[in-house]
Amino acid sequence: MTKSKNYKLGKNLFKTYFKPVGKGYEIGFTYKGRNFFTSNFVNKPEAVKWWAYFNKEITNFSKKHWVSNKMPFMWYCNFMNNHMYKTYYSWLDKVFNKHEVAYHSAFKKDYKQFMKFKQNPSHEKPTQKSPYFRKVG
Repeated sequence: MTKSKNYKLGKNLFKTYFKPVGKGYEIGFTYKGRNFFTSNFVNKPEAVKWWAYFNKEITNFSKKHWVSNKMPFMWYCNFMNNHMYKTYYSWLDKVFNKHEVAYHSAFKKDYKQFMKFKQNPSHEKPTQKSPYFRKVG
């Protein structure tokens, strides 16, 4: 299920890739066999969304930040690499914020329900010796 796309910048060829690795997914780009950027995901839907955004961002970067003959090309690769990491972590912050909001809301709802159970007179205290989690073995 490995996907890849090639991008040509002048006479230079970049390759982006999306591949399964272990129980997760890896997305990145290479130039002349050298890996410049790597991102890792556990969830496939998030990896697929990043893959689409990542490929658009590479094109947008090259349109906005052109390379000239007087620039060292490896410097340009590192420049693009740093930009992609900045973009990657900004994108992750947005994704994590959405998760945080959803889980916070779910916890709040569950906590209200717990308090109703706790205040109900028919609800008795636990009869177990230890009503909380303890490390075993």
